[in-house]
Amino acid sequence: MYICKKNLLRMISFLFLIGLNSKVFATCNISSANEVLDLIKKNHPGINLNNSSKKAIMNTIDVAKQRPNPEFDADYMKGDSIDGDVTTTSLSIKHTFELGGKRDSRVDVAKKYIEVSNNKLKGSNEDIIIDSVVKAYRLRQIYELLPVYDEAFGALSKILKTKKSRKSLSPEEQVESETLVLATNDYLLKIARLNAEKTHLSRHLSFFLGKSCAIPMKALPRDVNLSQKFLGDSGYNRYSKLLAARNEVELASAKVALSNSKSLPDLKVGPAFENENINGRNFQSFGLVLSMDLPIFNTNKGGRAISNSELLTANMNLRNIEREASLDLQSWIDKYKAFSSSLKIITNRADLDRKHNRIEKLFKRGIISTAMVIESHRQLIEFANTRFEFELGAVEALWNIYKLNGTVLEKKL
Repeated sequence: MYICKKNLLRMISFLFLIGLNSKVFATCNISSANEVLDLIKKNHPGINLNNSSKKAIMNTIDVAKQRPNPEFDADYMKGDSIDGDVTTTSLSIKHTFELGGKRDSRVDVAKKYIEVSNNKLKGSNEDIIIDSVVKAYRLRQIYELLPVYDEAFGALSKILKTKKSRKSLSPEEQVESETLVLATNDYLLKIARLNAEKTHLSRHLSFFLGKSCAIPMKALPRDVNLSQKFLGDSGYNRYSKLLAARNEVELASAKVALSNSKSLPDLKVGPAFENENINGRNFQSFGLVLSMDLPIFNTNKGGRAISNSELLTANMNLRNIEREASLDLQSWIDKYKAFSSSLKIITNRADLDRKHNRIEKLFKRGIISTAMVIESHRQLIEFANTRFEFELGAVEALWNIYKLNGTVLEKKL
């Protein structure tokens, strides 16, 4: 029994250190879950990074609108002729005219690229919010679970202390005592694990909020909305992934037009001036310079083939995503209905507390055995964990439905 006591003291010390570590941060001055959600939308590093990328991508249009710079040519030649010394100076300025609508096609490609990027960034922001919401619910669950574990540990520790105070124990009581040692040690380890998870979640969520403080339980989301009604196949038209896929088809079509425009060469036109000095006499000439590649060997056939293949790929991807979105939406709706219907009929937190208190009273009156107390605590905790698993499942399903509906950024807790 000495070894068990020693191990018990070590575990208590370990638990104390973890609990102390979880209280290093000051408590955040936040009063509601929606305030937490608003701060996450405003300060989450991932969302801020996406918003910064969005601003950078907007410059794509300015790049596409750029015109080629004029070309300036200058020639100077000096030599001898029958008439004497000859010096020739030639100057020309050529402006490039992009034939075939190249510039308009580039701008159209840039606009479609921005639309694709914006919807992909929106999807990334939605994933960040869903992950943060699930973490917030889980942190609240840990706040509720820790007192349950602490109470169970305290109750079993009292029973164990009572048994150890006796001078002699029957064989049955010795077995009960050993069982209590195992049970209390198990609760200590689980409490330590919960405290570690609590610290991890609290610090990450406070980081997402742009703060360095512990989020109080009152600022975490409580019950899940279990009465939502959703549409079926028509409910995913605002799905960011689907919108991005549609934009990619439009982008591929714009690239086809750009490839076709590159089949035509550019025309370079501008004024020319030449001054010729022969033995001190100047002769000046003015004219027009024109140059253009002849589309004989290269008509951008390879580029057009690539862009047409990309258009076929984009259309195929769009069809796949449409089918996937329909399946995912129905799957998440089915999961939400299954979780919510189960949560509506099972025991709630208040009933759970009443059952727990009744068991404690029965034990104090000597009506139930130690083994029954251990088993009842185990079942109550197991039930609480199962309920919380269903709750997180319902939260995940609900917010993924919001994502497919395209309404994550609008929702509140």
